[in-house]
Amino acid sequence: MPLTELVHYFNKRNRLVRGTAEDEGFRIVDGRVQARFGGRVLGTLFQPVAERVGGLPVGHEAHLQVLEGEGRGLPAQAVFLDARDDDELIHLDRVARTLHALNFLLERAQQGGFLALNVHPQLIRAVRDHHGHVFESVLSRCGLTPDRIVLELTDDGFEDRARLAAAIGEYRERGYRVAIDNFGRHSSDLDRLEALAPDVVKLDRSLIGHAGHLSLAKRVLTEMSAEIHRLGLRVVCQCIENPLQRQVAQDAGVDWLQGHLIGRPVPHCLPIVQPRRPRAAA
Repeated sequence: MPLTELVHYFNKRNRLVRGTAEDEGFRIVDGRVQARFGGRVLGTLFQPVAERVGGLPVGHEAHLQVLEGEGRGLPAQAVFLDARDDDELIHLDRVARTLHALNFLLERAQQGGFLALNVHPQLIRAVRDHHGHVFESVLSRCGLTPDRIVLELTDDGFEDRARLAAAIGEYRERGYRVAIDNFGRHSSDLDRLEALAPDVVKLDRSLIGHAGHLSLAKRVLTEMSAEIHRLGLRVVCQCIENPLQRQVAQDAGVDWLQGHLIGRPVPHCLPIVQPRRPRAAA
């Protein structure tokens, strides 16, 4: 479906289902999709995630950007603090992910790469079941399938494990991949991690921050990566900002790297280089 028709469809659906105002919704400006919500104009930035060896991009994480209105220049997650109730927060979360999917659709360079999207923690608490069902219909309209998506969920280690595990299970049953974000900030409970059964674990920035300076922290990072691999999960080291941190992460054996040294959040994706197929024997 052409982009203009997609934007018209999503705007019409939101007005019918949510009763949103005429001045809210998606619009196309200079070849990019923007979303107007709560007096703000929101956009998308993409940050690459790269292989540990070779540094080639394998996918991108989408970040929300405040283009106009209150909060411009501040972390975009602060936008969610203005949600009046769970219903509005869930709607905003889905608007953000739809916005990112539409902009990802515009990127020719992303063929073959994944799109990582953050899911607000409150959505897991507020939505009882059928996780990923609504967004699956959004992806279908955009010509994307759940296997192209990595949904990032933050676990503080104190929430109801059963509910989070159930949500992850439902996402994975629909074909999404799931990442636990900021692992090691609040808890590094490997038994809990095994019970949650995600596909990817993104290590908290505090681990690599210390690992760049302290040999003890470097050893902890290496041992943690090995234990996570033992569970059959991929490991991402975030916030790589200097060559020393990159070397530490590479030595620790993580799978993927992310951070300003690898690539800052920008409006467009980096090209995804497909592995070459071996030539058939003559």
